[in-house]
Amino acid sequence: MSKQMLNEATFAPANVAKVTEGRAVARTMSYGGTIAKSLFLLIIAIGFAMVGWRSAASVVASSGLWFFLGYMLLIAVTVWSVANPRAAAFAGLLYAVLMGLWMGAISRIYEAYYDGIVGQAIVASFAVFLACLFLYSIRAIRVTGRFVRFVLISTVAIALAYGFAWFLSIFGIRLNFLYDGSSLGIGVGLFIVLIAAFNLILDFAVIERGVNAGAPKEMEWYAAYGLLSTLVWLYLEVLYLLARTQR
Repeated sequence: MSKQMLNEATFAPANVAKVTEGRAVARTMSYGGTIAKSLFLLIIAIGFAMVGWRSAASVVASSGLWFFLGYMLLIAVTVWSVANPRAAAFAGLLYAVLMGLWMGAISRIYEAYYDGIVGQAIVASFAVFLACLFLYSIRAIRVTGRFVRFVLISTVAIALAYGFAWFLSIFGIRLNFLYDGSSLGIGVGLFIVLIAAFNLILDFAVIERGVNAGAPKEMEWYAAYGLLSTLVWLYLEVLYLLARTQR
């Protein structure tokens, strides 16, 4: 979902105008402000994930429809924020609360099946985040037009694959390569984790562009929201990949 928010059009004049409403930019976006707001949203998400974890004790895996509906609500909140950047602070907070609850419940279910998997997923996700930040900061990975196209096309393809798999599941058809622990399934999982990591690098590039362009300070909330959604996606994909390897 972060690509709906952090992309080449994020700091385009038309999008920035939705925030400034034609007024001159008095305070500009900074790295420190974006980091602080990202950490704030992350802490909120973690706090509510603990609530979701505790409340999921009586939840069974067959309640997938409710998880799906909750995820659709999260997408709706993101779409609303894209259309109304000025509401990014409120929308980001709402997203952190809802996603925290949803992610905590999902994690609790996976932990019930695979003891210790959540801790492993958290550590691995944090390591991937730091690695991406380091590689981007030293320009080991350059965000070229070809790189952007590859990541965006791959991200859309993954979203379509998940959507198609869910549609088929309604009729009792299961795309095993998306879920099982076979060599193909693990390979697909690794590819999706890699694309999620590449999305982090795109997020860093977009945030850097906004700071250098002197975007309005209010856009820090918008950038923090987008970055949080990528981090959550990365964590969930790492969790799914670890589950595949233990099946």
